[in-house]
Order: sequence, then structure tokens, then C-alpha cells
Amino acid sequence: MEPLESDDPAAVGPYRLVARLGSGGMGRVYLGYSPAGRKVAVKVIRPEYVQEPAFRQRFAREVIASRAVSGFFTAGVVDADPEGPRPWLATAYIPGPSLQRAVQKSGPFPERSVRALGAALVEALTAIHGASLIHRDLKPANVLLAQDGPRVIDFGISRLCEHSGLTLTGTTIGSPGYMSPEQIQGLRVEPSTDVFSLGSVLAYAATGTSPFGEASVPALLYRVVNEEPDLQAVPPELRELVGRCLAKKAADRPELPALMHALTGGRPPGELLAPGWLPEPWQGEDTAPALPPTPTSVFAPPVPAVPPPGPPVDRRRVLYSAAGVLAAGGAAAAGWALSRGGAPGAGTTRWRFATTGTVLSYPRVAGDLVYAASNDGTLYALNTADGHRGWAYTTGGAIGSAPAVLGGTVYLGGDDRVLYAFDARSGAIRWRYTTGGIVHTPVVTGGVAYVGSADHRLHAVDVASGERRWAFTADNDTHSPTVSGETVYVGSSDTRLYAVDAATGEKRWAFPTRGAVSGVPVVAGGLVHFGSTDGGLYAVGADSGQQVWRFPGTSVGAGPAVARDLVYVGGGKRLSALEAATGKARWTFLAAGDVHAPAVAGGAVYVGSDDSRLYALDAATGRPLWSHLAPAPVHAPTATEDTVYFGCADSALYAVRL
Repeated sequence: MEPLESDDPAAVGPYRLVARLGSGGMGRVYLGYSPAGRKVAVKVIRPEYVQEPAFRQRFAREVIASRAVSGFFTAGVVDADPEGPRPWLATAYIPGPSLQRAVQKSGPFPERSVRALGAALVEALTAIHGASLIHRDLKPANVLLAQDGPRVIDFGISRLCEHSGLTLTGTTIGSPGYMSPEQIQGLRVEPSTDVFSLGSVLAYAATGTSPFGEASVPALLYRVVNEEPDLQAVPPELRELVGRCLAKKAADRPELPALMHALTGGRPPGELLAPGWLPEPWQGEDTAPALPPTPTSVFAPPVPAVPPPGPPVDRRRVLYSAAGVLAAGGAAAAGWALSRGGAPGAGTTRWRFATTGTVLSYPRVAGDLVYAASNDGTLYALNTADGHRGWAYTTGGAIGSAPAVLGGTVYLGGDDRVLYAFDARSGAIRWRYTTGGIVHTPVVTGGVAYVGSADHRLHAVDVASGERRWAFTADNDTHSPTVSGETVYVGSSDTRLYAVDAATGEKRWAFPTRGAVSGVPVVAGGLVHFGSTDGGLYAVGADSGQQVWRFPGTSVGAGPAVARDLVYVGGGKRLSALEAATGKARWTFLAAGDVHAPAVAGGAVYVGSDDSRLYALDAATGRPLWSHLAPAPVHAPTATEDTVYFGCADSALYAVRL
């Protein structure tokens, strides 16, 4: 919860607004009070989208869907005006944190709490499906925890069951890691798709992580469709049940009545939700400010009694350095930084910008703006100095790709099948290029944007006109390419790395692996370095396509980066520095959680980890310089002369001093 800002309305309809609760791709959510003093959560469409018919239609669908559901464990609609100048929706205010926040702050739930949570969510889904709806976006952030049970919120992408086949093939609408295989593949979805999401939510509540781990969006989508979930940390009594929910085939998943019986043992669900069902740190939490006094017939500017923006400080958290453990105490308030040889202030927070989704891929910096794409479907352009928003644009789907910036234009691929070209200063769209599937991170050079798509093609698009020059077809999803000289190198889920003529789109060679090649290749010293889901980092000749070396035990979603004849790549909890020419290990750094894609700048390598830390290491030796402790797992960073930018699983973008 954050204070209102100067651009926030003081009132919407009859409701007086007193604080921000969060924001999303379509709009912002506020804490409000009715004239009788009743607390409500009010979602208001962003001003820049009011004139967009697609956004009004989507918002109107959410209002219809929300009104159709009346179950106890959903947030009931109080009022709405989808046709007004600033469309809005008011629901009952739920006094409690999201499941995502609760787990991130205090860890996994005990088995008893997971069973109670599951029983309530089954009842919520029963009400949703009883209204002929499919939620399609059940995830920890959309489950609020009240003392009398959880509530399912956000019907923004729900659909009527009989219309669920309208999703376009190749388009994914939902949240990676919690979507069903049929959603990812663009197939018809049934109520059983919510059962798959429920299984992922229960696994998250029981273990603190998604059953498919933390990775780039392409890697997550691949895992959900092709790999089995990791349920080893789920309590044995729940493991089989959760595993059945996560069956790849919809017909193999249990129906809701059977799920309810398995979770409750035949007891009334209410027995599981007796006082104390929530873990201790969350008993009785309600941070809503009291209603400020209002002059008669006038809505006065609110003065909310809420803390300033920024992540909460938990003094029980611990800072780890390579030399040992240091009690956090008051040091956490200084940005959760532990300096070990860095410049004064290195590792402390410059600013934090909240989104409603996670920035999984690395941001881009150009001039005085940093561009970051979130899986809430929005591309944000923020001032590098203070994090204030310059502009934002919300696409028609999630975004797992990173933007590319060149010549005053920002290029971005979206899950809505579109490659966008934006004016870098204003955010105005210069052109759209539509493909047949999810669009990955583009690379732009020589007047051409090269981009891979889930339609199995590598597209070459003229940056002046937005028209296609050529398309190269692989046997499966093509991913993010790189260009060196006259050749484009691109990996595919058909297990190959391709070298393609940049001018004609003709194949020069293809190198086979034993897994999907979904990371961004890096060319240096006449070699192409790339990862595969078979666990190997490969180096092949850029001209010949012949293997020079292979390093095992790496993660395709965690690199590589190349600088000064070294290749940096993650594998599980390890970050390794390898000699680029031979693949021989120069040094290895061990984190407390899985590491993501690294960045190299100014003689240092920066890497985020699922242990909620950003590490700064000496690039030549691997010696720790400092670490920054964030509230949640840290994703792929981008570093400049004085700042490193990264997305965090607490749904925020951070700028940290170097």
C-alpha cells in the first residue's frame, strides 16, 4: 500500500480514494471508502487507454465476469462504471496480503494451511465454473489472504466456457509458470485448465517456488509443456494430489469435487479455515489507513497514514557474504546492501518502480531512459535518475522478451504475436508487425529487425516500413537471435542452432543438440556460444558450425555473457567463468539460490539469484565485491557506468548504485 500521488484521482464515482493498492497492465487499484465508510478496492483504467476500444472491451468483460461470480471465496463486485470517461470497478476490500507476498516474506505454508487454502480455492473455482467462466489466471498474486479464508481476484482475462476456443493459436494469455500446457499452445481451454493452475499455486504455497522454477518466459513455457514439475519439496501427503493437478493432459486432472474430498478428508471446508489457519506472521493483518475526515459535500485531498514507497524491511532477514553471515538489524534499511570492496554506497537502492508483473528479462538503457518489459504486458520507459515514468504501453498479452533500442526507436516482441516499434521518447507506435506466435527479443542492425517467433519462423523486418524482407522456417519455436557480420544465429526448440544468411534468409548450417536452444547466442572470437536445455553450454565455429567445446551443467535461461575472453554462465546455484577459446573453467562462484543471466560492465560481473540477492563479482577473479538483498528473487540485470537495473519477483524494477 502506497500514498496517492499528484496524478491520482481523489474520488471515483461515489468512492473516496485514500491509497494505492497496486497497479496492472490496464489500470491502477486504490483503497477507497463508500459514503457510508465501507472499504472497497477500486480499479481504474489508465487515462492513456481510455480511448483504446480494446482496453474498454477487456475491462467490460472483467466487469461482466466479476459480477457473474458470487462465491464466498471471491471478491464480490460492489459497483462499476465500464462506460464512463474513466472506467472503474469497485470490489469488496480484502484485509490481507496476497499469497505471493506472504510466501516471499515469511516462507512456505505448513501442510495444514496449504490444505485449507486449497479447499477454499476449490470452492472459489466451483463458483467461477458454476457461472460458466474459466478464470485462466489463477496465481499467487491473485489470491488474497483474509482471516476467514482466501479470496480469488482479477477476472481480467477470464472467459465464458463456450467461448474459450477464441484464443488465437500461438498467443498465450496468463502467467508463465501457472498456465496450463493447453493455454501455452493456444488450444481450447476447459475448466480443467484452472485445476492445473491450482496445482501450481498449491505447490508454491507449500515450497515457496513455482513447480517449474524461475527462468525466462520461453524457458518456463517450454518446461510447462515438455518437462515434469519439481515436487520434491512438497509434503509427501500432498505430493501425489498436486502432481495429478499438474498432469499434462487435461483429461488426467482431477475434478473439483474429488479434489475437495482429497484436501479435506470429507470434513466441511470451514473446519480447516478455523481461526489460526493462516501462519502466525499474517494473523490479523490489515494495513488499511483510517478514513480521513471529509468536508461536507467536498472530497478533500487524502492524507493516507501509510508508509512511503519502497519494499518493507524485515529485520529477521539475514545478509550473507562470501566470508560468512551477518545479522541484518538496522543495516537492512539502507537498501539491504553489504559492501565488500565496492565504491562507497555501492549496492544501495537508488529507486524502485512497482509493476504488477515481473520483469524477467534484462532492461535496456538509452540516454536518460531505461526501458523494461513486464509480464503484466506493459513496456515501461522510466527516467534513469529517479525512476519516474516517462511513458508506458500495454500490449495484448504478457511480455517475456527484452526491448531493443536503436536510432530513437524501441523494438519489442510480445506474447500477442506482435513486434512493436515505438518512438523512444514519446512511446508513440511507429509500426506493428504481426507474426503467427509469441515474439521473442529482437536484434536490430543494418536497417533490419531480426526476431524469432513461436510460429517457427525467424523474421527479418525492415525498420523503416515495418514490412517483412524474408522469413526462415525451423521445425519449432525460434527464439532470440544475434547478428555477427552477414550471419544471423538463432536457436530453436527443435534442438538446433541455425546460422542464416542475414541478407537472404538462406540457411548456412545447423548444429544439433539434445535439447531446446532458447537463449540468446553470443558471438566472440570466431565462436558462437549458446546454451541448450540438455544442460550444455556450447561453443561452435561461427563459419563452420563445428563444435569446439561443450561445458556441462549449465542453465539455458542463465546466460551466457562474454567479455575479455571469458564466458560467464550460470548452472543451478553456480556462476562459472570459462575461457572463451577452450571452455576451461577459470573460476566458480556459488550462490544460495539458482542464478540467472549475468551482465558484465566495468570489470565486474553482476548476477541475480533466487536467494533474493544481486551479486557484484570481480570479473577476472570471481572475488565478491558486494551484494544487495532484495525482497524476492532477482532476475537478469543490466549495468551502466554507475547503476545496475534489474527486475525482482516482488513485481518491481530496481536501480542500484555501483
